[in-house]
Amino acid sequence: MARKNGKTALIASIVLAHLIGPEQITNGEIYSAANEREQAAIVFKMAAQFVRAEPELEKILKVVDSTKTIACYRNGSVYRAISAEAGSKHGLNPSVVIYDELAQAKSRALYDVLDTAMGARKEPLFLVISTQSNDPQHILSQLIDDGLSKDDPTTVTHLYQVPMEVEDIYDETVWKLANPALGDFRSLDDMRAFADRAKRMTSFEAPFRNLYLNQRTDAQSPLIPRAEWEACKSPASGPVLIKGEKVYLGLDLSSTTDLTALVAVSADDGERVGAWFWKPEELLKEHERRDHKPYPLWANQGFIEAIPGRAIDYGFVVKRISEIAKDFEVVALAFDRWRIEQILQKFQETGIAAYVDGKDVVSIGLRLIPHGQGFKDMAPAIDAMERSILQRSFMHDGHPVLTENFSNATVVMDPAGNRKLNKSASRFRIDGAIATTMAIGCKTALLEATKKSYQLFFA
Repeated sequence: MARKNGKTALIASIVLAHLIGPEQITNGEIYSAANEREQAAIVFKMAAQFVRAEPELEKILKVVDSTKTIACYRNGSVYRAISAEAGSKHGLNPSVVIYDELAQAKSRALYDVLDTAMGARKEPLFLVISTQSNDPQHILSQLIDDGLSKDDPTTVTHLYQVPMEVEDIYDETVWKLANPALGDFRSLDDMRAFADRAKRMTSFEAPFRNLYLNQRTDAQSPLIPRAEWEACKSPASGPVLIKGEKVYLGLDLSSTTDLTALVAVSADDGERVGAWFWKPEELLKEHERRDHKPYPLWANQGFIEAIPGRAIDYGFVVKRISEIAKDFEVVALAFDRWRIEQILQKFQETGIAAYVDGKDVVSIGLRLIPHGQGFKDMAPAIDAMERSILQRSFMHDGHPVLTENFSNATVVMDPAGNRKLNKSASRFRIDGAIATTMAIGCKTALLEATKKSYQLFFA
């Protein structure tokens, strides 16, 4: 649910219901989990206040402020408020876990430790009470999507949200969908004040959507809004490209230690995309901690190809491109001029024919087309991709790395209104979004050039 709807008081109440109330068991272990010590202290403080406000509870419960613990001597149960900063949680045997604001967790480590520690309990209960995360790959987002999409009797999901389809987010009649306490103790005046600010200043719209309407939106203006991206997902499982068909490729090379992306866009029947990613195998876990993204999991699932060592082997990438090119009829490959000399050298070393359009005299092999990253080349490419998405001719298969890259991608605008991808503002990787934009830009540019040549010929 949205913020300021009494999540902390709800957690404290559930804690006491399991510690000494109707849900109590013998030797229970109840934990309220938070991401930071301060938040853990707030939950504990409220639970302790409930106890100290009732003399009967004070007689049977012992509150220990120094360890944020409340013990019940009558049934041997104990409650403790813990945080991700409090060291190892291995060895716990929780009967009840209540995770506060999981959306703010920078890592899923605490969640996983607590979730896997409940196996010895007959009827364990794990509750997550949080505002939504703006990251579609966050553990909370995955839990919500799984809970809503599957008929699983062991999982219950209650999502209080103003749907993304609602056109007028400033209509007060829809606010209660995300704020069940609105009109009770949730201040309507506070909602109105922030909504008015979001109307005046567009930079406040995204936070209003996320924190007040509980929508899964990024705090920055995304390249492609999440609702539009989800609307373009193929309803069928599996790849959306057909082997043997014509495609355009876009290649975004990383430095020697980061993510490299190749994206194929269909030449016919809209812009259907397929994606391939590469990353150094020995850096997967290190970069998982750095970026808070499940790179090892994606590698195990086949969404990332792990290259042996601690650096990207461009020769490995070139060989894979040649193998992919055998599965499709490649019209052209768009590339960033940065590091392209190294790629060309690898093409020569591996004996794979390739030439740079407009530069090499001999036109044999894979056609390589330079694609700039500035406003001049990126603006028409972004416009073309945006049209494709809005017209629903764009289609993807839900590739999680590509989805994550697009969720990170934001744009900047020059005084003339031209847009380009904003690499400097991206905390996480956007390589797949760049490669997709270049592939669509290449397709659009070549089709426009062909159209002009026909017009000149018939003129």
